[in-house]
Amino acid sequence: MPTLNWIGRKAVENHHKQVPFHLLKEAPELSVGDPGSGNLLVEGDNLLALKALLPYYSGQVKCVCIDPPYNTGMDERGEDGKRTGWIYSDNLDSPEIRNWLNKVVGEEAEDLTRHDKWLCMMYPRLELLWKFLRDDGVIFVHIDEVEQSSLRLLLDEIFGITNRVGTIVWKNVTDNNPTNIASEHEYILCYAKNRQKLPKEWKSQNLAVKERLLEISDKFVREFGDKERQAEYTTWFRLNRGQLWPFEDYKFIDGGGIYTGMRAVHNPGKEGYRYDVVHPQTGKPCAQPMMGYRFPPETMKELLAQNRIIFGENESKIIELKVYAKDYRAKLSSTL
Repeated sequence: MPTLNWIGRKAVENHHKQVPFHLLKEAPELSVGDPGSGNLLVEGDNLLALKALLPYYSGQVKCVCIDPPYNTGMDERGEDGKRTGWIYSDNLDSPEIRNWLNKVVGEEAEDLTRHDKWLCMMYPRLELLWKFLRDDGVIFVHIDEVEQSSLRLLLDEIFGITNRVGTIVWKNVTDNNPTNIASEHEYILCYAKNRQKLPKEWKSQNLAVKERLLEISDKFVREFGDKERQAEYTTWFRLNRGQLWPFEDYKFIDGGGIYTGMRAVHNPGKEGYRYDVVHPQTGKPCAQPMMGYRFPPETMKELLAQNRIIFGENESKIIELKVYAKDYRAKLSSTL
């Protein structure tokens, strides 16, 4: 697996172990709310704070979200309100790093070691954060294009490339500058402590709606015959549709449960399979998708045998794939 090398790497590889533990000092005059709530706000250098918290929360944190310096040369505001670079502050026994200490990290054209400094700052913190996560924990790291590629390799190394969950693209501004390629987005990189331990579905609000639909599905399949079931479910669906997002199109039911129809038989973007699917009432071939079917004939035969294909009133309508609510899997999509 490719790894990064940079000035100062050897000095920081074990720095997270060398940072001394510090006791947290309570500030009762600043405390708010129930002391037993479990909430905690820590003020101080983040590396020292992490090391102080580690004995209490090692292996217990389910989610970490961090927003490190983007290393753009404009990461912080000075006392005069003007943007300045961030300041390297980790004191290590290394000639190169001692020379960086407490100095502003400059911009691209004036500081040739700015990316080395950033990696030296990030490495020990990510090592400690890995220790905080429990087996089914995840970390989200905000970044922009300046250090995105370096951060990804660093996370691949510390968390393992197989634990990379994905990258969220976050559209955060509108760039009206016509002279350059518009940069209107940032990234959020997500990694797991152990991806195999993650739940198969995101625990989103969608799953609560899914569970409700499955209860209704079982009830209607159990209590009504084939002829009555759809009419009874249609009445219920019309009364409750406004509360069923993202299942507002799941308006059908049969012996297999509640389902919807999707144009998932289409082959996207390139020429697919060409064959006839005969309409069961008219006996004529149904209209084919513009780019053909995405499934080979053998798969289509299996879907027909499983009653997973929806036909229109006649052959003029393109067939649809029957998708049951019980097969729905919640997922986190990249956002724009």
